[in-house]
Amino acid sequence: MPPPVLEPDRQRWQHTRKSEQLFPSIPWIELLFYFVSFWSGCFYSLYRFYRTSQRWGQYLPVTPIEDSWFGSRQDQTDLEWYVWPPIILSYAPWAFLHIVLAQLIRRFCPQHLCRFYIVFSVYMIIPLIGRVGTGLCFAVPSVMFVVLLTRSKVIIWLTWCLILILFNTQFFISYLESWVEDIPEGDYKVSVMVAWIILRSLSFCLEVCDTDPEGVLSPLPLLTTLLGYCLYLPFVCTGPYMPFTDFQAGLLLPYKEWTLKRVLGMALQIIRFLWWMGFTQTLLFHFYAHSLHFTPELVRKMTSWSMAGFVYFLTAFLQLKYVVLYGLPSVIARVEGYDPPRHPRCTLMTYRFSDIWRYFDHGLYRFMLKHIYIPWVGADNSLIRQVQGTALVFTFVYVWHGVSTQVFWWATINFFGVFAEKLGDSISRMPAYESWESRWFPGSWQRRLHGLVAVCLYVPSLAALTIFLSNLENAFAITTRIFISGFPECTLSTFFFMFCLGQCSMELQNWKIRQKNKHKSS
Repeated sequence: MPPPVLEPDRQRWQHTRKSEQLFPSIPWIELLFYFVSFWSGCFYSLYRFYRTSQRWGQYLPVTPIEDSWFGSRQDQTDLEWYVWPPIILSYAPWAFLHIVLAQLIRRFCPQHLCRFYIVFSVYMIIPLIGRVGTGLCFAVPSVMFVVLLTRSKVIIWLTWCLILILFNTQFFISYLESWVEDIPEGDYKVSVMVAWIILRSLSFCLEVCDTDPEGVLSPLPLLTTLLGYCLYLPFVCTGPYMPFTDFQAGLLLPYKEWTLKRVLGMALQIIRFLWWMGFTQTLLFHFYAHSLHFTPELVRKMTSWSMAGFVYFLTAFLQLKYVVLYGLPSVIARVEGYDPPRHPRCTLMTYRFSDIWRYFDHGLYRFMLKHIYIPWVGADNSLIRQVQGTALVFTFVYVWHGVSTQVFWWATINFFGVFAEKLGDSISRMPAYESWESRWFPGSWQRRLHGLVAVCLYVPSLAALTIFLSNLENAFAITTRIFISGFPECTLSTFFFMFCLGQCSMELQNWKIRQKNKHKSS
């Protein structure tokens, strides 16, 4: 294949985000008040939720644990965390063998690297998902490859949609459960692995359409590269999504000599993510948030502080979970010469709604921006065109995450949140508004106004997160508590803590901008 064309992301995506600028400063004593208030509220709510979890543990579907230092019960109802970390740990020796063999092949016969990825991964995933599941992992990219021969992006997208929708229909799921061998959570493992393979197949096909629109490249090497990309062992189970251009760039790199610094760096990174894995596992002995998915009647009985701790824990656990599930495989890929997207950053201290998507799953964000948003918006940077592109992006999110009512409402609320942010950006650039704001809200009052407006986005995001991380019933119970049964105490408290969060987030953004400017000047 031809060398990948790697256009700098910052230049290509410059028009998609508002230019970074410093927020007005506020007195340090005021900022300290916001910081202490917000984090005191977070920790106190976690404490109250911890007390609730321990008190209600006997009524929840948690697992009794014997001879544990951390507790007598553990919440094992989060399927992702229950399935994948044990697999990652059990595959650790094979991962090291993968590194050694891949490095030898890269040094002596790099042209066979993709063939090695295919063979090694097949050997590993057959015991994991069986012959039928492995066959599906080959069938999906094969179908996409046949469609690629048309070099039509429209047909490629339609085929991708049909395959993904098929894998989300109850009809196919029921057959999948009967086809997959008697393997624990076999149908779930197949569904997750195939979902990642579908996304990587789409990425490959779209990139090839751009680099080889006339179809002059030989089909067999293309197919080998596609299968090697889709079945690359570190990412075949849990992600993260690495764009094909990044995979190809790593594939073409020459062998790099090993040094003590490189070995120690790998060891420290592995220890780092294993520590986070152990910490996350320990939390499940004390907080039973996921088991409450099945008992919404108990959520409705919680105090307002316990509800706040419930939502905060769900958000923090999601962050920790994907730090581990994305971080450990990325260490292996980085050692082998690839540059995968970094693990999720903490999105709690994020001021802009769209930054949550940018920083949590950066690989998926890059895909949606490059292949959906930018092609649709093009040179037309009007608000209407941006809203249309955003709608297409969240339609993709809805289809890829699973065509369900729960995902629909989560994606819809997020769409309206990003839309409101874009509308606000458009209004804030109007000369009449700038003049009005400068007159009535000078200096630090402008920042306080922005923080107050941001609350209107933060609060709906709580409902969206609860829908996605729990269920509709629990999200409805929490929203009802904030605005109806808990009015006005709970409503005003929520708005106050969200306002404090906004001010802390703006200060963090100011610090990042100053550090970036300082780095440029040096």
